[in-house]
Amino acid sequence: MDVQTIIQILGLLGIGGIIGGFINHIWKQKEVTELRIQELNETKYRSILVYMRLLLKPENLSQFHIDDPKLLDLNEPELIKKYIDEKLVEHYYNSILYASDNVLKSLKQFMKKPTESNFVETAMAMRKDLWKKSTKLDISELE
Repeated sequence: MDVQTIIQILGLLGIGGIIGGFINHIWKQKEVTELRIQELNETKYRSILVYMRLLLKPENLSQFHIDDPKLLDLNEPELIKKYIDEKLVEHYYNSILYASDNVLKSLKQFMKKPTESNFVETAMAMRKDLWKKSTKLDISELE
């Protein structure tokens, strides 16, 4: 083997290593970005679920840590429900940017008819959207 062949082999290995390192870096960046997006969506979904829960049971307001001074100033259940309904509409339109079709449909259904079963249906759609998990549980088992 002559020197020129050895130099060519070493050059190819060096370029291959650089390309491999670059591809590995891009792959890790993609994973980090996807994880960050999932964390953001989980936080948004948790907020929506809290508002949904309060729409069903406004008397439980003190059980949640909420950084909304206007909501905390309300003390009548009907005023709380009205305010929360407005917040859910706002969250619904924002969620068009990131939520799956099933989450949007179930959230809209809950807003039209706030019931325990529609709450659970929406929570399950969010769970599936976040974690890509299907379930064999029936809604009645979770109510």
